Formats: sequence, structure tokens, C-alpha cells
Amino acid sequence: MPYPTDPAGIAGLWVAWLLMLMIYSYPLYKENLAFRFAEHTYIGITLGVSLIVAMTNVIRIAIVPMLQGKYHYIIPIILGFMMYSLLVPRYRWVSRYPIAILVGTGFGLGMRGVLIPNITQQVISTITPPAAGAGAVDWWNYIYIAIGTICAVMYFVLTWEHRGGLGSATRLGRWIIMIGLGAYFGNTVLFRMAMLSGRAQFFLQVLKIVPM
Repeated sequence: MPYPTDPAGIAGLWVAWLLMLMIYSYPLYKENLAFRFAEHTYIGITLGVSLIVAMTNVIRIAIVPMLQGKYHYIIPIILGFMMYSLLVPRYRWVSRYPIAILVGTGFGLGMRGVLIPNITQQVISTITPPAAGAGAVDWWNYIYIAIGTICAVMYFVLTWEHRGGLGSATRLGRWIIMIGLGAYFGNTVLFRMAMLSGRAQFFLQVLKIVPM
């Protein structure tokens, strides 16, 4: 993307640059008025955009179809208004019904999305050997995942004391869990560093030190 030439684009670029510096003034120095201004600005804009998107979705998904004859869409609208009874202590009990429906529906959909990719596919991938002609790396991954999954699950078996063969397997499972958590933490750190490098690049691009 080339450096903007219109006044609005240049002003937006420099406003974003200044707000970024205000946000980074907190970890680099301490909490200050500039950081609070940028923080409150971000929260306010995010809240405003979220409200507009939410109202647009309600109109598009519920109100417009209801006006076109799909009157059953009045049910989620009523349930949504019932949520606002939380603001009135006397009628707060009314909000329990839409909250119960929301939690129950979310739990059901969540379980459906968790069982197949996180449990069923994991079991299938663990017990399925590599195809014919696979290399040594594929077989190593297969053996490592199979043994690691079984030992990690055995680590959480609490009905028997971890002694003998079970103790050795659970110790191996604990080490494999620690390796997995370490790799996950490393990926998180690398992701944060990638975000920081992106902000540093933006900092230099605004100053025209590096091209956009």
C-alpha cells in the first residue's frame, strides 16, 4: 500500500501513529494521561462500533424477516428484551429464562463442536498409521502422538495409585504435557513478537524510513 497523499489519509495515518505511541507509553514508562486518553478512545470507539454492528444484525437477521411474514422471529427479540430486566432488581428473575436458554444452547453447540474435532478426530489420528511409503518422520510423529496421547490421558487417571508401570507411563505423560505447554507458550511469545515487529514496521513506515 503506497503512502497516502490525500489529507484525510495522511491525518488518519498520523493519528494512528500517535495513538500507538500513547498505548506503548504504559509498558515503556508508566500509566499516564496519554495512555488513558488512548485507552478510553479505543474503548469508546470499540463500544460504538459494536453497538452499531449489533443493531444492524438485529435489524437484518430478526426484524426484517419478521416484517416479511416470519413472525416466529419475535421470540428471540422478546428474549433479548427480557435480558434487560437485570437492570431492575425487582424483576431480575425474568432474565434467568433467556440466560438459561442462551447457556443451554451454547453448551449444546459447544459440545457438538468439541466432540468431533477435539476427541473423535484425535482418536482417529492417533490409531491411524501413516500411509504406505511414508518416511521416517511420519512414523516418528505417529508413534510420538500415539504414545504421548495415551500417557497424557493416563496421567489424569486418579482411580489407581501411580505406581509400577502406571507410574512410569504417567511420568512420561507429565513430561509430554510439559513439552506441549512449552511449545504452546513459545508460539504465544512468537506471536506477540510478530505483533511487536508489525508495530515497529508501521512506526518506521509513517516516518518514511522504510517503504509502505
